[in-house]
Amino acid sequence: MSIDPAMVPRPQAGSSRVMRPRRAEDYDPQGLGLPKPPGFIRTFFRRNPWIVDAVLMGLFYYASIGSVVASANASSLAITALSAVLSLVTTAAILFRRFVPRILAGVSSALLLAVFPGTTGSSVGGIALVIALYALAVYRSARSAWLWTIIGTAAATLGAVAGGLLDVAVLLIAFFGYGMIFVIATLIGITVGNRARYMDALLARAAQLARERDAQAQLATASERARIAREMHDIVAHSLTVMIALADGATRAATSDPGRAMDAMAHVSEIGRTSLTDMRRVLGVLTEASGDQPADESSAAIPLAPQPTFDELRPLVDSYRAAGLPITLTVSGSVPDDSVAQLTVFRVVQEALTNALRYARTPSRVEVTVDFTTPGLTEVTVRDDGLAPTPGGSGGGAAAASASIGSGRGLIGMRERVALYGGTVEAGPVEPRGWRVHARIPSAVPQPNTSPPHPESPAL
Repeated sequence: MSIDPAMVPRPQAGSSRVMRPRRAEDYDPQGLGLPKPPGFIRTFFRRNPWIVDAVLMGLFYYASIGSVVASANASSLAITALSAVLSLVTTAAILFRRFVPRILAGVSSALLLAVFPGTTGSSVGGIALVIALYALAVYRSARSAWLWTIIGTAAATLGAVAGGLLDVAVLLIAFFGYGMIFVIATLIGITVGNRARYMDALLARAAQLARERDAQAQLATASERARIAREMHDIVAHSLTVMIALADGATRAATSDPGRAMDAMAHVSEIGRTSLTDMRRVLGVLTEASGDQPADESSAAIPLAPQPTFDELRPLVDSYRAAGLPITLTVSGSVPDDSVAQLTVFRVVQEALTNALRYARTPSRVEVTVDFTTPGLTEVTVRDDGLAPTPGGSGGGAAAASASIGSGRGLIGMRERVALYGGTVEAGPVEPRGWRVHARIPSAVPQPNTSPPHPESPAL
């Protein structure tokens, strides 16, 4: 995986925030698939940075105190006291070098100015500034490190001038010697800091990819759950609605027309078996997808079947006609080859007719119009002229199931299906009576067809 250098975070020069490079152990190794960082000693000190800082502080404190004591005889009391104070401040700043590297650099430069003239403590200030430059390059920015490199070199040179050491050789040693040491420290710090920032970007990118992976999995799970809920709703709502309507009709005709009642119950039995098979098939797919075994041999023996296509729309309409809906089906244009678009049309008509059967009271006409004549667009319209259901009323005729209470899931599922194609669904009452569902579904461009619409004869 390649990383654009522009993606590597670079702290601003004036920022006081500590840039602590993140390590592999800061993230979940199992979630990111990262190996364990190599090197026990390196890993230990990375996890315990205060140990390194405390050791550096102790070593510098020992060197600075020894330098101050050694130069006490060669310098005035004021310079010695100032050197002692600056040494103590520098020692404390080294302990917090990751947080206040600029303060450490400033105090180190002042220490160079104070102890350089005619003393042996100049190297102590140089060591402190080397530590400060490294910390600046790693925890702040390269610009800040280069700036203090120039300031530190100038401080060492000015200290030589202030001490009366005007010898050209001494000035050159002060300028080039300290300058070279400071440049090397800065370059090492920049290298380590850039690598730390680069690794930080890689680890952050890996963590981001892991979060996106989990989010995609959750979205896929939610989408699959919604799809299965729509399929189950279509199976249950359609089947139960038709079965209830047929059963109520058979009950009313049991005494007056036993033969018609027996035919209705035969339809109920057929629809129930078909719906049970469909439900077992859907649940079987879910069981296989989860890796579990089927509950019994009959579930495993159910063969998979393709989703309904437009060719199954007419048998669907016939089933609603058998339940008592006076449906007129009109199809215009050529059916697109897209199987998903055909399934969407089928489900929209199924849901609209289910609602008409459940809620429309005494409808005299239910018109189903499917228009493929517009290139790239399919329009589905289902309209009935039934009365609105009354609370607690059972209605009559085809509205035998009008007493049921809807949850609105059918319309939601219908809109979700159509939205996959960027289409829209409009549903609502019409004047003077009835209900209308109109769906606009973008689809593949249909084949040219100049034949006029061919309405089917209404149900007897």
